Amino acid sequence: MRANDRLLSILWVLGESGHPLSLTALADFVHLPKSTTLRFVRSLEPDGWIVRDGDGQYVLGPAVIALASQYLSSDPVLAAAPPLMRDLRDALGETISLSRVIGLERICLQEFPSQEALRLVLGVGSVGPLHAGASGLLLLAHLSPEVRREVYDAGLPRYTSITLTDPAALEEECAAIRERGWARTYGQKTAGGAAIAVSLSDPNAPGSVSALGIFGPQARFEPDQDERRWREALQECAATIERTAALHLRQGRAAT
Repeated sequence: MRANDRLLSILWVLGESGHPLSLTALADFVHLPKSTTLRFVRSLEPDGWIVRDGDGQYVLGPAVIALASQYLSSDPVLAAAPPLMRDLRDALGETISLSRVIGLERICLQEFPSQEALRLVLGVGSVGPLHAGASGLLLLAHLSPEVRREVYDAGLPRYTSITLTDPAALEEECAAIRERGWARTYGQKTAGGAAIAVSLSDPNAPGSVSALGIFGPQARFEPDQDERRWREALQECAATIERTAALHLRQGRAAT
């Protein structure tokens, strides 16, 4: 493994852990000797990529926040989406998320959680599967057949009793999603959860698709009434984000 890959793996593990890690725990996660891990950690500390908390354990530093802010502001879709996603959350009362593919997984880049006491959330930065859940399946459906095969070969864990784990069944579901333009799941990733996701195109990257999704407890979801309402609201929001992102992109290019 190259040095840069090791540095990135350390940052990734700290981001994924959700809590501070000791040097021993960090070394175990990245499968490196403690001495080697310490050398890499020390190279990340001066510029603020990693800092130590009051107990001497390691957490991500402020440089990561600055980099994330630059990424979010430079991406026309991610820059345009937040106010529209917030309005959609307020209108429908459930959690709204925007996810993309990273490697062979789904990552949540933006989220506006429901304000209800009983709610479902992913968490910004959370990583999830592509074969389970509406957003994951929507993204999976728009990958090339070769990359979908990589996803299947990497393993398809079962999250609930109705998670699709058969590649042939997933291929059928992906074809149906591409044909109708949206994905829907009930209890496939989280028992008792309902979710719908639609595709969101990036004007700066033709062919690149994000998933704009909504999810909440099935106990609060009426399929006959809410499925169409959720889907149409998501599609309208996605179209508005695409138009706003395209306008921002044109204005940015004109300014330069």
